[in-house]
Amino acid sequence: MNGLDHPRASDHGFSLIEVVLAIGIVSFAVLSIFGLLAVATDTNKRARDEHSAAQLVDNEFERIRSLSSATFPVTYVTRYYDASLNDLGTTLNSAAVYQLQIVILTPAAPAPADRILNAEVRYPANAVLANQNVVRIPTLMNLPP
Repeated sequence: MNGLDHPRASDHGFSLIEVVLAIGIVSFAVLSIFGLLAVATDTNKRARDEHSAAQLVDNEFERIRSLSSATFPVTYVTRYYDASLNDLGTTLNSAAVYQLQIVILTPAAPAPADRILNAEVRYPANAVLANQNVVRIPTLMNLPP
């Protein structure tokens, strides 16, 4: 008999240990990917919410800038907005997602025509305070002539 008649042990394929080890490595990789997908989804949602909050504040700052000095606000009433940034008014309701508060400060001389506006957006608006995310955006604004 020559060596071609009898198959060697290496010709039989993978051993059970090699298969189990390969399945373990692939399972670990798949579970890791699913874990990363969950984190990526949460990060993406938070980024969208923060972008919407910044857009909401920017829109409101532009609205306030467009006012004349006679109608420029001294105080700001808290307003609520839905997911599409539609103004829902000053009363919290079930459709509210974002809560916008702006504090208007007048700095001391020599610039009495300037105002500091500190905006704070909280979301989700209907959640308890401890479970809300907060985005704070300050700006300096000159009173219109």
